[in-house]
Amino acid sequence: GRVLEFGPGPGANFKCFQNTTSARSIERYVAVEPNEYFKEEMRKEKDAQGLDDFPLEIVGLRGEDIDIAPEDHGSFDVVVLTHVLCSVDSVQSVLANAEKALKPDGGRIVFMEHVLAPEGTTTWYVQRFMAPALYILANGCTFKDLVTEMGSYLGNRFDIDFSHFEAPMPWFMHFVRPHIKGVATKR
Repeated sequence: GRVLEFGPGPGANFKCFQNTTSARSIERYVAVEPNEYFKEEMRKEKDAQGLDDFPLEIVGLRGEDIDIAPEDHGSFDVVVLTHVLCSVDSVQSVLANAEKALKPDGGRIVFMEHVLAPEGTTTWYVQRFMAPALYILANGCTFKDLVTEMGSYLGNRFDIDFSHFEAPMPWFMHFVRPHIKGVATKR
């Protein structure tokens, strides 16, 4: 099928395709990545994972700025969002572009994102304290209530199945352990 990934960074998700038949079933893979450094790293990771025939196309734009070409409207089977919504200026704009690209009746957004901890918890206070440093060190990363943002934007047009989990992080990164993962399927 056809896959569109927003913010693939250095291609960390390519490990998911190593030694699998799923890589061979991808006919088009478009990576929307504005960071110039990551473009070469993505190519290196593709080679390191042995994905020689993997159809990688890199678009050097932010997820909010991409203009889905009319011929690509409703043509992608899957949109992948992994640790990217924390770094965008407009979650709704990225989700709107994902929705525009997805096939009707069954196109899926597959996501995994770190999220804002419940208000008043120790982790929430640490997130607020660490936010300025994380923004500088992690490509504009911020803590957001993505459950609410995704639900309010996609809720009427998608079936959303997600779960909360604590990602395995070193002790000094405990404040980024709160995560969500799931699938939003277009109705």
